[in-house]
Amino acid sequence: MFWGGILAGVVLGLASVLSPTTIVFLLAMPVLFLWARRGLGPRERRWVCGVLAAAVLARLAVLAGFFLLADHMKEPFAVFYPDERFILDRSLWLLRFGFGGAMAPSDYDLAFGEYGRSILPNTLAVWQLWFGPAPYGVHLVSVAMWLTGAVALHRTARSAFGPMPALAGLVAVLFVPTLFAWSISVLKEPAYFLCMAMTIAGTMAVVRAERLYAKVLAAALVLVAVATINPLRPIGLFVAAGGLAAAAAAWILTRRSWLFALAIVIVVTAGGWAVRQPAVQARVLHEARAAAQIHRGHVVTRGYAYKLLEPYVYTGKLELPLDNLPADEVARFVVRAAASFVTVPTPWDAASASGLALIPQHVAWYILVPLVGLGAIGGWRRDRFFTWLLVCNAALGAGAVALFNGNVGTLVRMRDTVVTVLVWLGGLGACIVLEWTARRFSERVQHGHS
Repeated sequence: MFWGGILAGVVLGLASVLSPTTIVFLLAMPVLFLWARRGLGPRERRWVCGVLAAAVLARLAVLAGFFLLADHMKEPFAVFYPDERFILDRSLWLLRFGFGGAMAPSDYDLAFGEYGRSILPNTLAVWQLWFGPAPYGVHLVSVAMWLTGAVALHRTARSAFGPMPALAGLVAVLFVPTLFAWSISVLKEPAYFLCMAMTIAGTMAVVRAERLYAKVLAAALVLVAVATINPLRPIGLFVAAGGLAAAAAAWILTRRSWLFALAIVIVVTAGGWAVRQPAVQARVLHEARAAAQIHRGHVVTRGYAYKLLEPYVYTGKLELPLDNLPADEVARFVVRAAASFVTVPTPWDAASASGLALIPQHVAWYILVPLVGLGAIGGWRRDRFFTWLLVCNAALGAGAVALFNGNVGTLVRMRDTVVTVLVWLGGLGACIVLEWTARRFSERVQHGHS
């Protein structure tokens, strides 16, 4: 009865929003499933396809209900999040401009202005140019991008870590509540996740593929993904390209113990020399103060804030720069920012219904953090390069998120861009814990019988 109701809702929703975009999505899903199950054994194939099928049906059911419950007499189309309306409006303004339609001066400024500029509205405009206006249907474009990225990382993680850790990561990236919400939204998150997934999976294919043409195609995929991520979210270029460079360097330096020891000596020596240079100190302080300035701006925005600076910084004229922030306060700001990435929001500080609803997920986040550390150790033994890719990408992403935030909602949203990478290490960590527990239990049973 339960599944029948969901199926009826899905069919009714699809009948209501049936469009070329919907048809393309439905035709693309079998191709995605064939890719996801390729090379898997019968039992693993059933599990992976079952997880994907549940993910697709759950998203279609939510989108169908969203369409049916929207008040179409009040507004032309409904949105999940306020930021979606600007992205959708901008894509429709660009579409109207492409067809030679008249535009109000204010709409023209919003469509082509610098505010909120990214490649996403342009991409959606091109899609709707070919398949017709679809303010609801483009949600399926987001779903397709998210599912494609998830399958790409699952196949890569399976090759590196094994079937069970990869399946655990796949379940997490498809069903963690906030990740589920981003995956059906018309926000940057699905496209960002797809680009990051293709960067990591493509790099692994360049290293692991046996045939030259496969390496060339994978390298081209990485270049396209990195080039796309910059106009989508500029910080993403730093995370993606920087993560690849750092992972490659770390992989090379840790292949031999003597090389690793030499690298540590060089880094410590060079770092100690650099921090004593006035020019380097000034540059580091300038960048940290700029981050503190952005943090303070987030604190005074709407929503729930968290503070990382001394109380006096948040009083007085908030538009004044923090050029004279003392070095010791800058150091405390950086330490607090790193801690906030893990701890904020604390469950006991939940001040809204949405905050209370996220408490179970945040408790799961607290569990994931140590599992990631354990997974990184286990991944080092199974596939060092893939582990370095995940660790370096997550480390750079976490640094960017932690330093430039002061709003709880923004932190959770931006941190999820890192969680999509960490869950694969967390899945391996969880499997290591389960294997150890099962082994200990088996040993105790055998000891008891003896």
